[in-house]
Amino acid sequence: MSSQMPGYVKILQIIIITLLTWPNPGRGEAPKYGRSSVHVIPVNAAEAIIEPFWDPGLSGLAEWDVQDGSSFGLKVWQNWAWAAFEWQHKPTKNPALSMSREFNIDCSEYNRLVVSIMAPKNSRVRLQAKTDIGTLSFEAPPAGIHKAELGLDLNGAKKLIQLTLEVSNDSSGVLHGWINWIGLQHTDLLARHHNQWKHYDAQWEGYLKPESYEPQFVPAYGLIVDEKELNALRQKHADLLKKWGTSPFIETARKLADRNPENYIGEYVVRINERFNRASDEERIMTVRPGYGYQLALAGLLQRDKKLLRLGARHVLSIAACENWDEGFVSNFPGGGWNQRCFSESVYAFETALILDLAGDYFTDMGRDYIMRRLAEEGLGAINYNIWKYDYIFHNNQLSWFSNGRMAALLVLEKEWPRIHAQVELAYQDILENLHNVILPDGGDVEGPTYFQPIAGNSGVALYMYARSRQKTLAEVMPDELLRTANFAAAIVSTDARQDAMPICDGRGFLDHNVLAILSTALPQSQWVKMWHKKIAREASMPDMLVSLALFKPKPENITPPPAFIFLPDMGIMASTRQLGKEIVKIFIMGNKANAGHSHEDKGSFILEFAGETFAMDPGICNYGNPLHLTLKHCSRHNMLVPYGVKERPAPERPLPYDVKPVGQGDSLCFKAEINVTPGWEKYYQKWHRSWNSPTPDELKIRDEYELIQGNGVEFCWSTQLPVKISPREVTIIGKRGTVTLKIPADCQVNLEELPMITDGIPSLSSASQKKIIFRKPGKTGRIEVVATLRLN
Repeated sequence: MSSQMPGYVKILQIIIITLLTWPNPGRGEAPKYGRSSVHVIPVNAAEAIIEPFWDPGLSGLAEWDVQDGSSFGLKVWQNWAWAAFEWQHKPTKNPALSMSREFNIDCSEYNRLVVSIMAPKNSRVRLQAKTDIGTLSFEAPPAGIHKAELGLDLNGAKKLIQLTLEVSNDSSGVLHGWINWIGLQHTDLLARHHNQWKHYDAQWEGYLKPESYEPQFVPAYGLIVDEKELNALRQKHADLLKKWGTSPFIETARKLADRNPENYIGEYVVRINERFNRASDEERIMTVRPGYGYQLALAGLLQRDKKLLRLGARHVLSIAACENWDEGFVSNFPGGGWNQRCFSESVYAFETALILDLAGDYFTDMGRDYIMRRLAEEGLGAINYNIWKYDYIFHNNQLSWFSNGRMAALLVLEKEWPRIHAQVELAYQDILENLHNVILPDGGDVEGPTYFQPIAGNSGVALYMYARSRQKTLAEVMPDELLRTANFAAAIVSTDARQDAMPICDGRGFLDHNVLAILSTALPQSQWVKMWHKKIAREASMPDMLVSLALFKPKPENITPPPAFIFLPDMGIMASTRQLGKEIVKIFIMGNKANAGHSHEDKGSFILEFAGETFAMDPGICNYGNPLHLTLKHCSRHNMLVPYGVKERPAPERPLPYDVKPVGQGDSLCFKAEINVTPGWEKYYQKWHRSWNSPTPDELKIRDEYELIQGNGVEFCWSTQLPVKISPREVTIIGKRGTVTLKIPADCQVNLEELPMITDGIPSLSSASQKKIIFRKPGKTGRIEVVATLRLN
C-alpha cells in the first residue's frame, strides 16, 4: 500500500476535522467555553467581528487579561448576551476596568476598529491598539445612558497585535456595564452597504394597486373585526372624537402620515431593543416601529381614508423587503448558535398578518403572494424553529409571547393555503399546554404582572382570533387557567393613581390594553376591569386598542371590591386592603415560590400604598438595555434588612431555590403577617425573622429579629419617591392627601440616600429619584421595630 494518501482522502480528512471542531449550534446548549483562537468573521461586505462577546460558545473572554480590581469589588464575567462587568465601590484607582488580549490578525481590509459597549454613565472609555505601525489610541467622551459604538482609526495598519480596553469612573456606588462585541469596519464600503436598500419608491408598482384605486374599506379576512363589527367601531371612533376631540385610532396615524416607510428597509428589521440595535438603526427606528403600519391601516379603514390605508400597506411591504426579520447579526452570525429567540419575528408576523387583513384590498396578487411568502419563511420559519427546539418556552411566558404572531400568520395563510389547517390546531393546543404549565393553581404567576402580560394578553389575542376563525365565542376556547386569575388581580392591583399594577419582579406599573380587555371579558367583575377603566382614564391614546375595544363590554359599577385579606399560597404573595376614612390603605408582602424566575432579591419586602400614592415602593425594573436594571434587582433597592460591614455586596441567592412565603391573617380592621426570610441568606444570617402587625389601618409595626454570620450590623431600608423630612425622632413621608410618619427605632442612626430611577412608560415618574430611608443599627444580633403612623392631611 502506498504511504501517500490520495488527494481526495486528505480533503475528506480536513472536512471531517473541521466539522468535528467547528461549533455546532444545533446540538444542545452552546459550549461552556469560547474558542481561544481569534477569527475575522465578516457579517456584511463592510464589517467583520473579531470578538463575539454575546455568544458564550464563541466568546474569547477567558483569553483576556483583566487587571485586578478586588479592592473595589470588580467582577468581569460572561453573561447572557455580552461580557459583563461591575464594581461595588468607588474605584480606588483608575482605570476601574483594564483588560487586554493578544490578537495578531490581518486587518488590512478595514480602516477602523469598533467596540460596542454599554458603559456606566459618565465613564471614560479608552482603546489602545498595538499594530504593525505602532500603538494607536482613542478616548471617547464621557458615556451617556445609551450603548455606543466607539471607533479607533487604524491609520493604514495592516496587523492588529494587541488591544487594551479601559473604563474609568469616579462615581460612588455599584456600577454595571457590558461589552457586546468588537469588530472591524471599512467605512467607505459601509456607506455603500447601507445605500443598497435606498432604491425603493412609494408606488410599489406590481405589488400595490395605484393611488387612484378606490378600495372597499372592509377587512379581507376578519381576524379581529368583520364588516358589521367595523361599523360598530366606527361609531365608537365617532363617540371618542366627540368626547376628546381625538381618538386612539388616529393619534399615531396623524404623526406618521408624512413619513415614508420605505426609508425603513434594510438588512434587518429593527424594533426598540437597545441591547441589539446598531447605532445606525436610530433613524430607522424613528420611522417605523411595530404597530405603526397597523395603526395607519386601521385609521384608514375607520375613516375611509384611502391614503392612510395605502400607507399602511406600504409599511408591510417595507417590512417584507427587509432581508432578515431577526434582531440583527448577533442572531444571524456565521457559525454562531446564539439567538434572541423569535421575539422580533413574532412582532412583525402579527403586524404583517393584520395589515394583510385591514388593507388587503390594496394588494395585487403578486404583492399578496410576496408578503405571504415572507410571512411563512421569515416569520413562521423562525417561530417554528424556536418552538421545535426549546421545550422550556412552554414553561414560561415565551410561548405565549410568540402565540399572537404565530396564530395571526397561520390564520391568514390558512385562508389561502388550506393545508395549514392542522398547524392552526397545533398552535391552539400549544397555547393550552403553555397556560396549563405557567398559571399556578391559585391563579398567580411567579414572574409577576409584567411577565404575565403575554401569558394572558398575547395568548388571549391568539385565542380571540382562533375563536373567530372557528365561529366560536372566546369563552368556548378559553381554558380554565385564565378564569382563576381574579385573586391574582386583587392582590397586585395598585391603588396608586399613576399605575395599574404593583411593579413587582421584573415589572412595571402598567399593563397593556389587550391583556386587560381579554381578562376583563373573561372575568367581568374582577379587578382586571378596574385596571382597564383606570388605564383608559389615564392613557386615552394608546396604539394597541383594536382588540381591546372590539372586545370590551364590562362596566365599572359591576366590579367586586377586593377582599380585605388575600393570600396566594402557590405564588407566595399576600395583600391587605382596608379603609382609613375615605382613603384606601394597601399592604403588599412579597414571598417566593422556589426557583421563580425574573424575580428580585426582595423576599420579605413590602409595599405600602395609602391615599392614592405609594409610600413604601418597589422599584420594579427599567429597560434591559440600561445597566440600571441590574441594580434595581438588588435587595438594597427594596424594603429589606441588609447587613453592612461586609467586603462584597451582601445578597441572597437569586433565583431563590426555596419556598419563602408569609403566613398571616386579616380583615377590614386588622392585619398580621410573618415570614422566615433566612433561606437563601445562609452566608450572612443565622436567623432573620420579619413580622408585620397592623391592629388598625392607621398603624403598622414592622419587626425584624436577626442574628448575623457576617457584618457589623444591619440597615433597615424603606424606599419611596415622595418627599421625605427627617427630624431628631421621626421621619415623615409627605403625600398629597396623606402622611406616613416613621418613628426612628432605638439605637439606630438614620440616613437618606437618593438613587437614580427610571420608570419606563409612566411619564410622571420617569425622572424621579428613589429616596432610600436607612435605619442603621450596629451589632451582630438584635431587633429593629419600625412603627409607621398613617394620617390623612
